[in-house]
Amino acid sequence: MDEFSLIDAIVAALGDATSGRGVVLGPGDDASIATLPPDCDLVSSIDAFVEGVHFPRGAPGAHVGHRVLGASASDLAAMGADPLHALVAVTLGAEHGHWVVDLARGLGAAARSFGIAIVGGNLARGPLAITVSVHGYAPRGVALRRSGARAGDRVFVSGDVGAAGAALASLPHDPPPIATLARARFGDACYGVARYYLPQPRLALGVALRGVATAAIDVSDGLVADLGHVCRASGVGARIELERVPIAPGVDAERAIAAGDDYELVFTAPPGADERLASFGVTEIGAVVDEPGVVVTRAGRRIDLTSAGYQHFG
Repeated sequence: MDEFSLIDAIVAALGDATSGRGVVLGPGDDASIATLPPDCDLVSSIDAFVEGVHFPRGAPGAHVGHRVLGASASDLAAMGADPLHALVAVTLGAEHGHWVVDLARGLGAAARSFGIAIVGGNLARGPLAITVSVHGYAPRGVALRRSGARAGDRVFVSGDVGAAGAALASLPHDPPPIATLARARFGDACYGVARYYLPQPRLALGVALRGVATAAIDVSDGLVADLGHVCRASGVGARIELERVPIAPGVDAERAIAAGDDYELVFTAPPGADERLASFGVTEIGAVVDEPGVVVTRAGRRIDLTSAGYQHFG
């Protein structure tokens, strides 16, 4: 299949995921065209996913498509942005022609689920890697940042943590079909695999946090590491009680808060914010303090977590 036939096959596989809110022109031209709602800021992020680093070698294309778009859209959730559209660039070998069409099917399904349009992209020859640039919007001046936490705020996290990180150590070479993973529930045998391949960006929660949270970040590198980014940006510290952290079933608690790939939101807010956000399943796990650094305690005793969190260049 030549390059342009492959592009046509990819666009066909994306289906109606190439159009959506604000999209004037999607794939097929030199660039896409989109509009923003009035009095809104554009919120953009970009992530690169490399085979053997960010997804397993030999992983099915559709699974990878779900994973990369979900992980990318999680950055919009962390900023409190409504999603708009995404651009996707892929480097691949000649042997990946059918795989990349399957990738597009996964991207399209995830895009429809998240309310994101895939409006363009690029193909190039090279080692298998995917770059996703996502774009959203928020009313002017209200997008969430990492830098607003203040001593006295409480620390909250959505959902549960640890399942995807635990699954990463033993991901099946032939994972269950997407439909099976989509039905996985808390405690199911494939729950961790589902959390890894089908991350669910907390987009609705992010929007609900506008005007409520003082700072936020998504849990991609690990709860403790990512909360540390918030603390450094805000010039504060945090104290976390491990007993209060919602841990995925069967996962060691200390490993769970150090593992990545959860794509939940950890945020700071005044006391009582969890009551306003009860429908989103958030849990208060600690507090913001003046002293720098993130301290985790269990039964009142401090836990050493100096190596917590994923690092690309550690």
